[in-house]
Amino acid sequence: MIKMERQREESSEIPKEVKVKAEKELKELRNELARLRQLKKEKEQLETEATQKQIIKQEEIKTTELDYIEDEFDKLEEILSSKLGEIDNKLYQQHADQIEADLQSLEQEIIGEKGLIEKKLTAYDNLLDAYPWLEEERKKFMYTMPNKSKNKNDYVSWKTEWAKVLFDYARFAVLHIIYTRELISHKPFLNFTKREQYIIEIAEELISQNQAKWLSKKKDKLRVYWKTLDVWSDEIYNWAYENGKIEPIMIYELREAKQEDFSSLPLEDLEEIFKILAKNRKAKVMKLENGQMAFKIKLE
Repeated sequence: MIKMERQREESSEIPKEVKVKAEKELKELRNELARLRQLKKEKEQLETEATQKQIIKQEEIKTTELDYIEDEFDKLEEILSSKLGEIDNKLYQQHADQIEADLQSLEQEIIGEKGLIEKKLTAYDNLLDAYPWLEEERKKFMYTMPNKSKNKNDYVSWKTEWAKVLFDYARFAVLHIIYTRELISHKPFLNFTKREQYIIEIAEELISQNQAKWLSKKKDKLRVYWKTLDVWSDEIYNWAYENGKIEPIMIYELREAKQEDFSSLPLEDLEEIFKILAKNRKAKVMKLENGQMAFKIKLE
């Protein structure tokens, strides 16, 4: 009788090879978490630098929590140390798969956020590469707007050149919408003698070139089109195709693709892009029960 009970107990234990394999997987997941923590630390260092330079605001920073995954690891270790057999093995796999999915999702999120901050931090450096005169002593006069009436040619030349700078600044910093009140505190625009007035003049030049439009009557919110909606529609289609997105794609999924420049496009632009995709027969647009729009790509 005792022997039979002992045999039953032994047969219910997790097989040694399964446990060894599980322990190895757990170690790999812990290493992955450690790497993710380092990535998070690098992101936070960039955020600190960006806030100090007034490139981003403190309230724009998205906190990434990893602590809950530690709790999941503890549950896995409890399962490994138990003796409930095959049921525990299945339970272990469920937890392990969930942790793996969470780690991958967080990694994409952190990498995306980190990439956006890096682009904003390097925007001015890229601008200097394209326009070295921004910091040349002999070009200091460019920070004062020529008189429109007395020096018309100089004025036209001035606003045309600055329109290029503003356009490329938005492109380098991946800004689709520019708030003029924020722009006046950023290089090179903070060096203007009359900042708000000059930025409005430059914005008007971009608008005259069909590269921007005002989103407010107060002229404090400017949409800059450094890529056309047709180009964005091609990029979004290619992204969906390359990532095997065969199910309907909702706007929040595009928002979550932080590593892609289209993730921060205004809602009305995304909806317009959906229509362009449908018009070009690259996707089918649908309206969901909650009123949101989604699209399903057509495989070529």
